[in-house]
Amino acid sequence: MKRVIIVLLMISSLLWSAQVTRAKWKSGEKFSSYLQSKHISLSLLKTLDELEEQVVGEIQGGQTFYELKDDKGTLLQALIPISSTMQIKLSKDTKSDKYRFSIVPIKFKDEKYFANVDISKNPWSDISKNTHNDKLTPQIKKALRNNAAKLQKGDNISFLYTQKTLVGYLHGNPTIHVIKITKGAKEQFIYVDDDGIGHKEPFETISYMTDSTRNTIFSKSTQTSFVGNGKFSLPVRNPRVTSPFSYGRYHPVLRIYRPHFGIDFGVKRGTPIMSIDNGIVVHVGWLGGYGKAIKIQHSDGYMSIYGHLSGFRTTVGDVARKGDIIGYSGNTGTSTGPHLHLGIYQNNSPIDPTSVIGKEGSIVDALIDKVTDVIGGEKVAQTKKIPIYNAEKYRDMLESYIKNKTPSYDWIKYESQRADAQLDENFQ
Repeated sequence: MKRVIIVLLMISSLLWSAQVTRAKWKSGEKFSSYLQSKHISLSLLKTLDELEEQVVGEIQGGQTFYELKDDKGTLLQALIPISSTMQIKLSKDTKSDKYRFSIVPIKFKDEKYFANVDISKNPWSDISKNTHNDKLTPQIKKALRNNAAKLQKGDNISFLYTQKTLVGYLHGNPTIHVIKITKGAKEQFIYVDDDGIGHKEPFETISYMTDSTRNTIFSKSTQTSFVGNGKFSLPVRNPRVTSPFSYGRYHPVLRIYRPHFGIDFGVKRGTPIMSIDNGIVVHVGWLGGYGKAIKIQHSDGYMSIYGHLSGFRTTVGDVARKGDIIGYSGNTGTSTGPHLHLGIYQNNSPIDPTSVIGKEGSIVDALIDKVTDVIGGEKVAQTKKIPIYNAEKYRDMLESYIKNKTPSYDWIKYESQRADAQLDENFQ
C-alpha cells in the first residue's frame, strides 16, 4: 500500500509540474509521422489491432489536440479527439519510457456561465469583447431570430449558458438556456429549447392534425423520429449491415473502447458502389486501414468515405451525382472479408449514417395517406404546449446573477485557472 501511495504521489508531481499545450493536427499528416516527430518508436504501431488502426485513420486535418510536456519539452501524454466523445490517448510509462496507446472517453467539464452586456456599439462585438467567447454569437443570433426587437445602443442583454471545456479550453458550441433583453423600462425573456430555438414563453407550441374523433394521425415529431432528415441515399442496393456505427463500446474482458465510425455493408467483391449525394471527389487512393477509398465532399459540411474498395470509377476533382457509380467493393486495407465501409462526417465529426440516410417523409407520408383512407374522417388542426426543460429554473438563476451584479465570465482572464483545475481529469 505504501509503495502505491508513493507512485501516485510521483505521478501527481509530474503532472502538476508539466504544461499543457494545444495544437492543430497537420492536414495530411500520418500518425506515424507524428510519432517520429515526438521521438516515439514506431514499434508502437505493431501493438495496434485492426480497429485501432482504423481509428488512427480517423484523425482529421485541423483537429485540435492536447499535449502534456515536462519542463524539458518531452511529451508525457497526448490527447487526440476522434469524435465528440472519444479520444486517442498516448501516455509515457514512467518506468520503461515506452508509450502506450489507448482509446478513452473525453472527460469534459460541462458547466453553466453568465454574461451581462451593455450595448455600447454593436451587440455582437460587445458580447465578444465582454466574454471572449466567439462561439456565443451564432447561438444567440439563432435564439433571437424572429423573437426579439433589434438590439441598439443603450440596451442590455444578459444570458445563461452551458459551455463544455476540455483541459481548460473551450470545446464545442455553447448551449443557451435563457436570455433577458432590457430596453429602458421594458424587459423581455427568451426561453431557448434543446434545438437552440428561442421562444417568448417558457413552452413550445406544436401543431398536429387529428381526425374528427381526435385520433392523432400526423405530427412533425413523428416524422422526425421515424426517418431522420433523409439527406442521403444508400451506397449499395439491397444492403445488409454487418457492423453498425458506434462512438465507443466498452469491451468488458479487454477493458478497452472499440469505436466504429461508420457502417459496414456485407457485399460481394465487385459490387458497384454509388455516391450517396451530389458532391466533389476529394480523395481517390489508399487511405490507411480503409485500403482503397474514396472521399466525397458534399454541401452543408458533410463528407462521405467509401472504404475497402477493389477499384475506382472516378478521379479527384470529379463532380459526383447522387446514385453515380464511383467504385467497386473489395477487401483492401484492414479487412477480414469483402465489404463496404461507409463513413459520414459533418464538420469533420463522424455521425451515424442511419440518421441521415433515407427518403425524407416517404414512410410517414405513406402511413398518413393509408390512415386517412381508412378513417375517411375530417382532419382538424390542433396545437399543444410543451414546456421547455427547466425554463423557469434557468430564468430564476439568470435573475439571481443580475441581482448580485455578477460580472460576465471572461474566457481569456480565467483560462490558466481552468487549465490548472482540470489538468488531472484527462491527463492521468
